[in-house]
Amino acid sequence: MYSPRDLQVYVRNSSHQIVGQVDDFTQVQLVMRYNAVSNWALDISATSRNASLLSPGANPNGGLVFKLYGTTLLSGPITTFGYAENEDGTAKLTVAGSDDTQYLANALVWPDPAHTIDSQTTAYYTVTASASYTETLMKNLVNLNLGPGAITERRKSGLTVETSANRGKTGQSFKYRFETVLDALTEIARGAPIGTPPGYLGFRVRQKDDFAGIEFQVYTTTDRRTTATFSKGRQNLIATSYQATAPTMTYAVMGAGRETVDGSDNAAVVAKELFGYSRIDTQPVFPGYRVEGFVDVGEVDPAATDAQDQLDEKGQDALYTGATSISITMKPQDTPQLTFGKDFFLGDQVQVLVPYVDAVQEQVREVELTFNANDGLTTEITVGTEATTSYKTSGMTKRLISIADMVKKLTTRK
Repeated sequence: MYSPRDLQVYVRNSSHQIVGQVDDFTQVQLVMRYNAVSNWALDISATSRNASLLSPGANPNGGLVFKLYGTTLLSGPITTFGYAENEDGTAKLTVAGSDDTQYLANALVWPDPAHTIDSQTTAYYTVTASASYTETLMKNLVNLNLGPGAITERRKSGLTVETSANRGKTGQSFKYRFETVLDALTEIARGAPIGTPPGYLGFRVRQKDDFAGIEFQVYTTTDRRTTATFSKGRQNLIATSYQATAPTMTYAVMGAGRETVDGSDNAAVVAKELFGYSRIDTQPVFPGYRVEGFVDVGEVDPAATDAQDQLDEKGQDALYTGATSISITMKPQDTPQLTFGKDFFLGDQVQVLVPYVDAVQEQVREVELTFNANDGLTTEITVGTEATTSYKTSGMTKRLISIADMVKKLTTRK
C-alpha cells in the first residue's frame, strides 16, 4: 500500500543525467501500458522551489524519471509544458509526455539498416528460422535501427541495449519493411507465447537506474493467477466493469506474393498463393463464432524451408489480435498481500472474479496510477486479452486504427 510520498520524481537533462528531485508535486498521473507507449503528467505550484528544473528554458529537452520504492516505473522526455494562473493569483505548472518507449514508435524497420535510405541493398529486413532466441532477435532489431549499431543519422543519443539473457524460443522467421520498430517487436514477442493462457515477453525503454542514459530492456511476465486474485469476496476489489466483444477474425485467408492477371482492359493484381489459417477461440462467451478475413502476408516463397513458419507468424498475429476481446477495468484495494509493484506487475497474468462469466484469467495490460498530495493514491487497472485496449479507446477508433494498419502494410510492400 502506497502514499504519494512513496513516489520519487527525478529530473534529468538532455544527456539523461539526473539534475534534481521534485518532492513537492501536487499530483502525478502515470498511465503504464504493456508493450506499448505509456504516458505521464505532473502538476506543481508555479512558485515551487523546483519549478525552474522543469522549465524548457532552464532545462531544454529535459525529462522525468518516476520511481516507486526505488524501482523505476517509467521515464520520458518533457514534451508538453503548461502554465495556468487562477483568479486568486495562484498558479501551477503542468508538464507531460510519453515514456521513453516512444522512441521505438518513432523509428521504422529499414530493410537494410546498415545503409542509408538511398542505398538499400534488399527489399526486406529478413530473419529465417533463426537459431537465436526471441529476446536476442528483438534486441538486434532495436540495436540496428536506433541503437548503438544504427547508422549515425538514426542513432538515438544515449540509448543502449541490454545484454540478451536468451529468453523466448528459437526458430522464428519474419520479414519487415518500414513497419515501426514498436509494431515489429510486438509481433516478434507474440510469436513466443509463455504459459497458459499465453503471456509474452515484455519490453520497454527506460532510464538506467544508476547511469546517465536510457536502455532497451526485455523482461519476462509471470503467471500469478493463483496468488493475484481479485474479487469482492476477498475485499480487494472496490469497483469493476467487464466487457466482452465478439472476435473480428477467426479464419484468416492469407495471400502471399502478387501477380497480374491479364485478359481484360483492366488488369488485376491478385495474390499469387492463398493459404488458410484458423484458430479456435478459447473464450467461452462466443462459442463457434466464425469470422473470415483476408491478410496480405507479403512475399512468401511456398518452396522455402521456413514458409510454414512465416505463415504461422503472420497468421498468429492476425488471429490473436482478432480474437474475442475480454476487458476488465477495475479499481483494486491494495492489501498487505496484494499490491501493484510488489506482488504483481504490468504484463503478469492475474485472475478477476466477476458475475456471469466466473473467473477471467488474463494479462495486466494497463495500469493508471494517480498520486495526489491531498487524497493519496488511486489505481485503475485494465486486465484483458491480446485485443484489449482500455475503454478510453472507442470501438470506432479501434476499427479505424485497424484499417490504417492494413493500408500501411499495403503501401510499404515492394
